[in-house]
Amino acid sequence: MANEVVIVFGAHPDDLDWACGGTAAVWARDGKEIHYVLTTSGESGEDHQRGLVLPAAEIAEIREAEQRLAANILGVKDVIFLGQPDGRVEPSLAFRDQIVNVLRRLRPQIVISMDPGGWAFDNFYLFHPDHRATALAVFDAIYPAAGTPCYVPQPDAGLPAHKVREVYFSGTAHPNTYVDITETIELKVQALLSHRSQLTEPEEMGRYVRQMAGQRGEQIGCRYAEAFRRMEVPQ
Repeated sequence: MANEVVIVFGAHPDDLDWACGGTAAVWARDGKEIHYVLTTSGESGEDHQRGLVLPAAEIAEIREAEQRLAANILGVKDVIFLGQPDGRVEPSLAFRDQIVNVLRRLRPQIVISMDPGGWAFDNFYLFHPDHRATALAVFDAIYPAAGTPCYVPQPDAGLPAHKVREVYFSGTAHPNTYVDITETIELKVQALLSHRSQLTEPEEMGRYVRQMAGQRGEQIGCRYAEAFRRMEVPQ
């Protein structure tokens, strides 16, 4: 539905574009208001393109700019950085409260976040500790915290409680919902190419993105798709 608000949560710049860049672009075209919320600014990463290890503030500035450019390509309304420490994110009460305040301020009907269920620990990138901590904190912030006036975050932004309607979990081993991204696959690739500091083989990256989306598309009879585990939130 148009005029709905969607928040996409992720741990680092480029995580969200990998997880659901095609879906974000589809929904933005449909009239949904998309917000990207990133746990960190990726300040502990490297400039892989130039083979450099840069000061944290410098790489953070680069990666934030790359993420804003990618979001603009996809039609995302804005990008919010929560300032958690890259590589040291914990699913603490303070982090949960930070997310609760974001949910109550933006008031989304839909959230996209990494799936915190069924962790197989069979992929070091997918199960990065920052990914897992973010997934848990988002899950716990959505229910019951954000939706009940009895929960008072610290600090309290003074916002009314808000109940998210549904969550689309990315990176899941048990998808039950697919989004056809045939019309937006090239936007997803272009968004990922915006993260220049993280790329050493951009052409190979594009082939890989199309290959993975193609495999998902075969499962629902379209050319390219992204897969999620969709779950409704108790109201």
